[in-house]
Amino acid sequence: MKDGGLAVHFKAYMPHFFFQRVESASVASGIPDLHYCASGAAGWLELKATSGWAVEIAPAQVAWAEAYARHGGRVFLTVRRYCTTGPRRIAADELWLYRAPLVRTVMVGGLKAEIPTLYLTGGPSRWNWLLIEQLLCG
Repeated sequence: MKDGGLAVHFKAYMPHFFFQRVESASVASGIPDLHYCASGAAGWLELKATSGWAVEIAPAQVAWAEAYARHGGRVFLTVRRYCTTGPRRIAADELWLYRAPLVRTVMVGGLKAEIPTLYLTGGPSRWNWLLIEQLLCG
């Protein structure tokens, strides 16, 4: 799954949020994947998945996030890093969230290039969803 199942998990663990998936490739480039609204706060989530440290982010996605944030909007790059144990790696199921100004650095240098705004481990059932809600609405 291109987004690591993140849209499904956000909807399941945050049922009091309004979520709308947006497929906009034919309309405009760079618009994030998921719009949310809750408690009077609204924003966008760009959903990505990776098994390593690099994250595929298009320059148009960076430009959109930066422009939206400049006007006071909330935009988060949300990355699920999921990998099984291998010869040179430890299994992981992590959530990395970055505010819009950090997206460009992550595009160029990967997850470790910037300290995430929020980092959680253990997979969706163990992620602190209350903390995620506070970040998205705060």
